[in-house]
Amino acid sequence: MVKFSKFIVVMAFTLIPQFLFSQEDDLLADEPVKDVKAPTADFAFKTTKVINLQSSEVTDVGVLDFKMMHRFGALNAGAYEAFGLDQATVRFGFEYGIMKDLMVSAGRSNVRSNKNLDFLVKYKLLSQTQNNSMPVSVLFIAGVQYLIGANAKNTLTDKQRSSYFGQAIVTRKFNDDFSLLLSPTFLINAKSNYDQSTQVALGIGMRQKISVRSSINLEYIPVLTNKGDVYNSFSVGLDVETGGHVFQFHLTNSMGLNESQFISNSVDQWNAGGIRLGFNLSRVFTIVKPKGF
Repeated sequence: MVKFSKFIVVMAFTLIPQFLFSQEDDLLADEPVKDVKAPTADFAFKTTKVINLQSSEVTDVGVLDFKMMHRFGALNAGAYEAFGLDQATVRFGFEYGIMKDLMVSAGRSNVRSNKNLDFLVKYKLLSQTQNNSMPVSVLFIAGVQYLIGANAKNTLTDKQRSSYFGQAIVTRKFNDDFSLLLSPTFLINAKSNYDQSTQVALGIGMRQKISVRSSINLEYIPVLTNKGDVYNSFSVGLDVETGGHVFQFHLTNSMGLNESQFISNSVDQWNAGGIRLGFNLSRVFTIVKPKGF
């Protein structure tokens, strides 16, 4: 009941009435009617997230994007745990556009009572154009996750607490409704036994619009090198936009909420009932109004 009450308080805070913010939110504005004069093919995805993976979108300059990510427990937890609804994994984070095509992100999450901080920098190098002179968008991401607390001895070194990743994102928006994303990823990962390992993965994400304000998203992240006793992350979700918010509802076998967790430490299987209901909530605030507006 206490967890549920906290959740209601957070939801009430993030659903502050629109009139409190006089300026128009940028990243989550309605997708425009296609303009043949526009140089780039925008809105391949609705937010900076596909589901778990980073998408090809970048928070606009001067815009702060508050992200709340939530996972319930696995379906196979059984009736005593309300088939996972009694359990919770949560991440709160912020993304900010510091200049055109460049954003930073910071967040805090808990997984099995392990407390994590995560930071990343995301840069869009190339943008797909509508005339296909540039057929894809290309981005680069560098990030770190740090374990600040765990159900383990406090003798862990910084190396044993730290994970790093580098990622490229290549996206093509094939038409107004369908987008495809590939994200090769390199990780130096502090796994659950607190040893570090090096892994390579390939994220695959796609979006299919079903209305002006909603879409179906799919995501699969195979680990291409030795992954040990874990499984590849697979997720399916529904994006719904309501004004300045985007709600992302999904089913996934991943408990974790940063790259080290959901790429390298997914311990549940879909075919064994290891399916988790989850959602992401995105709410943007214009902190610095762009010049000319």
